[in-house]
Amino acid sequence: MPVSRYWQRERPPPAGRPLRLLARRLSRRRMLSAAALGGAALATATALGCGKSGSNGGTATRGPAAAATGSAAVTPGGSLRLPGFEAFVFDTLDPHQTQFGPVYSSHSAVFSKLLRYTDTQRGEIGTDLATSMPEVVDGVEYVIQLRPGVKFQRPSLATGRAATPEERALDGRELTAQDVVYSIQRQIDEASPRRPFFFRAYQYQSVQTVEALDDYTVRIVLSEPLSVFLHALADTNGFIVARELVDDKDKMDRQQAMIGSGPFVWDELQPLIESRFRRNPEWFGWDEPELARPYIEGYTSHFLADDATLEATFRTKRIDAALQVNNPQWVRDVRDEFPEVIGLDVPFAIWLNSRLLVDQPPFSDFRLRRALHLAVDRQQIADSIFRSEARLHGPVSPVLENWALPPEELAALPGYRSGAGEREEDITEARALYEQAGSPPLTFMFADQPAYVPNFSEEFVEGLKQTLGAEVKVQIRSYLQINEGLQRGDIPATWQFDNGWVEPDDWLYPFFHSSGTKNSFHLSDAGLDGMLDAQRREFDVERRRQLVQDIQRYLLTKVLARLDYVTPTNLWVAWPYYRNFAPSPFFGETFRLADAWLDSGHPSIDGRAD
Repeated sequence: MPVSRYWQRERPPPAGRPLRLLARRLSRRRMLSAAALGGAALATATALGCGKSGSNGGTATRGPAAAATGSAAVTPGGSLRLPGFEAFVFDTLDPHQTQFGPVYSSHSAVFSKLLRYTDTQRGEIGTDLATSMPEVVDGVEYVIQLRPGVKFQRPSLATGRAATPEERALDGRELTAQDVVYSIQRQIDEASPRRPFFFRAYQYQSVQTVEALDDYTVRIVLSEPLSVFLHALADTNGFIVARELVDDKDKMDRQQAMIGSGPFVWDELQPLIESRFRRNPEWFGWDEPELARPYIEGYTSHFLADDATLEATFRTKRIDAALQVNNPQWVRDVRDEFPEVIGLDVPFAIWLNSRLLVDQPPFSDFRLRRALHLAVDRQQIADSIFRSEARLHGPVSPVLENWALPPEELAALPGYRSGAGEREEDITEARALYEQAGSPPLTFMFADQPAYVPNFSEEFVEGLKQTLGAEVKVQIRSYLQINEGLQRGDIPATWQFDNGWVEPDDWLYPFFHSSGTKNSFHLSDAGLDGMLDAQRREFDVERRRQLVQDIQRYLLTKVLARLDYVTPTNLWVAWPYYRNFAPSPFFGETFRLADAWLDSGHPSIDGRAD
């Protein structure tokens, strides 16, 4: 398969290396000093099969055709049962408008893209709808050939139910270049009544023209060469949708409109209970249609939001994989009790942070923002919420180990350092800055999910009272209310989770550029804009890495519009009959479940609940 490695690390990890077996806990005296990958417990989406090796006997094989495992002959079929947050929808189901990771993980199973990441951690890009990597002319013209014969789904074939009006409108028609043109133009249409909600429009803002040369050829011309454009075509949100499914208000926020060309059909969504997906019998199968994937008949993502339920459900094999919500001890206990289970400590690119509104008091005063940055006890967050299974987080996630600030550098910075003497220095400076800023009262809006976020608010308030002498109020709101408030610009400070992304540009440009679609801070810094523009134009990996890290240093010393705290680590377990199990660090990779399968001949399947 054609592959691009446009930001591949120079020394990839050895073949067969587990996703993450080198985690170290945060301690009171020593924050992480090695560039180990980390993860998170919120919105775990699904366990993904990506053909890598696990630990504790969890070596993955390619699929039933390669099942030389010593077990009985394998027959494709069965349905996976997984934990996840796909049944929690807080903004919209629209594939081009949602900001919620579990939702676009669902989309990634249903919709296709032009390209896809074949290895997100190495930055390797391959084909999805395209037959080959784009032909690039003069750095600005991209010519993309599409696979002929790709069909939009007919969900009735998978579910056995009558076809919906949406299905009848498409009638299983072929996906063509016109659908690609529409999917890009829709996100950059300035006349759209939903214009403010196309949060990823920045990925396409340099597109001058996008046109269908014929049914299977797309031509895209940019205004300038961009090092990040291939990523936009492979991004976890780069979905191709059908015009027929979008209403006259430019919305497709209904489950019946979730019809794509991916490996799974979205069967049913029961909010806060489960989301169910079925095998698409007409999926085109990338470059190997003869494998007749997906191997499984489908999967269900069960909304299990507490550790006790997750543990009990996993132990009785009513789910095939599991992870902690915020207490990792039960996962360790299961690993000890059942040495045959696959155990992986997995990075996940989400993190806890506060967004500050910087164009009006009190947070327009940089002294106040720095005082908060220095006063917040990130170690307390790690210990209290995540039982120390967490790592420091800067402006770019440590999951992107080639782009984030080196962990030893981050751990030595004021606000992040944890030595007793250093912590006292930070608190002393924070108190002085807070007094210079007028000691204003503060209000933080905490997200209501998961429960441990609002539950931590009392400790957070007490911490600021002790370090700054501050009067702090807390409001608890849903993510939808927070999102709407950020859009209106009337929330001064938040305390929440955010999703993470594969490309460093996605961590920086939309948030901190003055024209950024996620710039809820109302930040405008011409010098920063220039730096953000420059890194997008830089094709030399080493020079771009330096630019990206310099931007992060600037944000931490001159801006502080967003206070980044910590990213937790997911401790996963899976029964070994679940083949090709390897959880992903990123949302939007659920399409990899096309490679997953249930080994009905493996001894561990005994006792699996029907």
